[in-house]
Amino acid sequence: MAKRELLDCTLRDGGYVNDWEFGHDKIVEIFKRLVSSGVEYIEVGFLDDRRKFDINRTIMPNTQAINIIFGGLNKGNSTVLAMIDYGTCSIDHIQPCKDTFIDGIRVIFKEHLMYDALAFCKQLKDLGYIVFAQMVSVTTYTDEKLKEYSKLVNSVMPYATSMVDTYGLTEADQIYHIYSILDKYIEPKVKIGFHAHNNFQLAFANAMAFLNYDSKRNLLVDGTLYAMGKSAGNAALELLMMYMNQKYSKHYDINQVLDCLLYTSPSPRDSTSSR
Repeated sequence: MAKRELLDCTLRDGGYVNDWEFGHDKIVEIFKRLVSSGVEYIEVGFLDDRRKFDINRTIMPNTQAINIIFGGLNKGNSTVLAMIDYGTCSIDHIQPCKDTFIDGIRVIFKEHLMYDALAFCKQLKDLGYIVFAQMVSVTTYTDEKLKEYSKLVNSVMPYATSMVDTYGLTEADQIYHIYSILDKYIEPKVKIGFHAHNNFQLAFANAMAFLNYDSKRNLLVDGTLYAMGKSAGNAALELLMMYMNQKYSKHYDINQVLDCLLYTSPSPRDSTSSR
């Protein structure tokens, strides 16, 4: 069995709960605790050029904003990422990777945008980033469309591609069916990931099932602290860490995340601020 890894997206997906206003001190604390926990990947927020820069928020108009908020922090052994919802951040607002705090960018997109989104992923690769292609609402893809998508992925060769169960609709057997097609047709060096939502209280169960698939491919699973996230939330990172420590003899420091207060009370919303 190949590597099984975890990705934390609290500062990004968790931001749907508080309009990404964690407060700068809390952003730094959460990041430091995640680094100390040993989680392999940390997603620090959205890149969205429709939003104004706010040092207290993890939705940022450009990569320079990430440098201001996180610059100088120790990344430890973690790979640091940001996310772009395809179409919300122009390539003109993305500096070359060598000039930024982040190591990679995850791009989310719906099925009908996959060709344009993967072309954007190629542009990001050319800037030196490791790139993750994120299949929003993966349950909309037919088997034939999954094969078509796999061919497209192979033409770009991102670092990883992830199945995003946006509305928490899947069960373990359906996830495995989707994964088995991707696994068959996507080049072996591309990692495959799974991002769960908890609408039917299955996020943690589905994440465990995915981690346990008998596959020689490197797999990764997303989680957030205390399952904080959009709608019903995500798979809880602390539970995933506990499971991985027990099942796969990992050494995540769960204490670093168990007593982490996630955010301070947000300030009154500025009625003139963009959304």
